[in-house]
Amino acid sequence: MIAWLRRVTPDLFLAAVVALLITLGLNALDGVEQRRIADDLRRASVDGVSFDERLEAIERSIARSAFLHVPLLVAGASVVTASACRNRRWAWLTSLLAVVPSLLIGGSFFVDLPVTGSAVLAAYVALSIVSAHAAVALRAPLLPAPERRRL
Repeated sequence: MIAWLRRVTPDLFLAAVVALLITLGLNALDGVEQRRIADDLRRASVDGVSFDERLEAIERSIARSAFLHVPLLVAGASVVTASACRNRRWAWLTSLLAVVPSLLIGGSFFVDLPVTGSAVLAAYVALSIVSAHAAVALRAPLLPAPERRRL
């Protein structure tokens, strides 16, 4: 058990660091989106802003975040995590652990639509796994082949 923990700890630490960086990135994106909403509302406020216009600006922001920003963060973080992961076999799982904050944020956009939220979360998970496998496949020729045991 101790030997297993020694092998796994660096990868889990990597996943935690990437998750922290994702959280910081999501906070930065939140600030950008808030400014973008304020700009949209200022432009629309020439004749006064109706409730529908405010709601439309917020819906556009959620769509940008859920379908552009968060998937880009998921794919990028999965590639970085899988590329730096020591254990190639479990790189996809490590990258999935690293993108948990993105999964939570992406799922929270659709908390009132369970079917849509489930589909979005499944797409994020698939994107994370595919990105991790692609990163491992691209990294494999660069690494030395594992030694084979002699019988």
